Amino acid sequence: MNVLLYALLTYLATAIISFAVVGVIVLVNKLCSAPKEKSS
Repeated sequence: MNVLLYALLTYLATAIISFAVVGVIVLVNKLCSAPKEKSS
């Protein structure tokens, strides 16, 4: 397998995983803060 292609796929996979983790954190934060109705 081409080294450049492998590096590109690894970089894309890392970006997608990190983006998914941030999305999950934001979603959990919204779900947790919604019922409390805090204005923080």
